[in-house]
Amino acid sequence: MLPVQHIYKQVGTASILYAWFVCMHTRIDVVLSNKKEEEGKQIAEDIYKRLCQLEKGGNCYDSLSELSTLNNSKCGIPTVVGRDLYSMLEMCIGYNKKTNGYFDISIDSHNYSIYTIKYVYLSEEDSTVTFNREGVKLNLSGFIKGYGLDEVKKILQEKGIDNALINIGNSSVLAMGDHPFGKGWKVGIDFPVTSDKKKEIILENKCLTTSGNHSAQRKHIRSPYTGEFIEGLKGISVITDSAAEGEALSTALFAAHTEDREKILRHFDAIIYNL
Repeated sequence: MLPVQHIYKQVGTASILYAWFVCMHTRIDVVLSNKKEEEGKQIAEDIYKRLCQLEKGGNCYDSLSELSTLNNSKCGIPTVVGRDLYSMLEMCIGYNKKTNGYFDISIDSHNYSIYTIKYVYLSEEDSTVTFNREGVKLNLSGFIKGYGLDEVKKILQEKGIDNALINIGNSSVLAMGDHPFGKGWKVGIDFPVTSDKKKEIILENKCLTTSGNHSAQRKHIRSPYTGEFIEGLKGISVITDSAAEGEALSTALFAAHTEDREKILRHFDAIIYNL
């Protein structure tokens, strides 16, 4: 089976190409409006290749990835990294500061503390990263989808796409322009998972990012201040211009104490859905 599957439909003067594939350990759906089939298919394949490229570099669970090489580097020794990884790390450190430490990609480090990320030193001059403490480990799982979605947006803009919907695992969604038969794109927010609480919104030229626990068994976000996994059936969705920013913000708000959320939001321009 080919990595990218697609269906093309022509309805009157409107056309839709729907493509799907698996990358970043999840299903990714691509909807492109008013493009010829072959052109739309090529764009979907370009998106697939770009996201796979990012996953190959930033997946800490892949022992051959660039991030794994960095995580295994010796303390105090600079490691040269590529443009994408450097950019992601630089952004994540910035978001750590903006979120009062609640978004922290170093939380999987050995002997972790709220100060661990301060031992990650970036040198823009030679594109190197240095860990100035033993045991530092970085995990981009809560960020790479958002960064990837922003990269997809660049591809769409370069190809002259005005109307599109990109869905990465239902947690990171980009809506550009309009559906062929309506204003914007209708998307659902399904936290909690009970059907009577599901909300539908019209998303237009924005990103929707969600962090949370879909079930009582799902616990994947830890509080940087306690080190404990956050429990309970709940989630937070944010609407932002940038999906990368949305990933950091939704993760931070999910982890943050109620009294700290307002402080975090002062640094962001976002719409919040806390269900």
